[in-house]
Amino acid sequence: MTAHVDTNKNVNWMDSRGFWTFYIMLLASLYMAMPIVFPTHGDALTAVNVIHGVVSFGIMHWIKGSPDDNSMGDYRELTFYEQIDQGHPWTNTKKFLMMIPTFLFLAASVATDYDTKHLLINFPIWATLILAKLPELDRVRIFGINSTVGIDDHKKN
Repeated sequence: MTAHVDTNKNVNWMDSRGFWTFYIMLLASLYMAMPIVFPTHGDALTAVNVIHGVVSFGIMHWIKGSPDDNSMGDYRELTFYEQIDQGHPWTNTKKFLMMIPTFLFLAASVATDYDTKHLLINFPIWATLILAKLPELDRVRIFGINSTVGIDDHKKN
C-alpha cells in the first residue's frame, strides 16, 4: 500500500512532525499569559477557549481557498478545514482538531465548577466548533452563510 502525498501546500504541513506539539504549546503559552488579565483559573481557561474558538473558527471554517498560485483554483470553494487530508473524514489530524475544543470546554467547565455564566460562554463555542468539523456538515453552508457566488449556487437547486 502506498501513501498518498498531499500536494496542497495550504494544509500539508499539518501532517508534519511537531504540528500537534506546536498547537498544544501555543495554547499553553496563551493560557500562561492569561493571569495578567484574568486572575482566576476558570476565567483564564474560559478566555483561552473564547480566543481559540474565535481564531480557529475564522481560520479553519470561514476563510476559503489557498494562497498557493499553483493550485489553479482547485481549493477556492473549500475552507481550510475541508482541505485537510484531502477531505477524508475522521483522520488523526481531524480527530486531534476536534479533541482540542472538547478539552478546552471540559477544562474550563471543571475549573469554574460548571458555573452557569461560564457554561453559557463555553458551550456555544464548543458546539459551533464541533458541528463545523463533523463530516456530515462538510461543504455545507447553513442558510447560505459563507457561500461563494458562482461556486455554491448550483447547490441551491
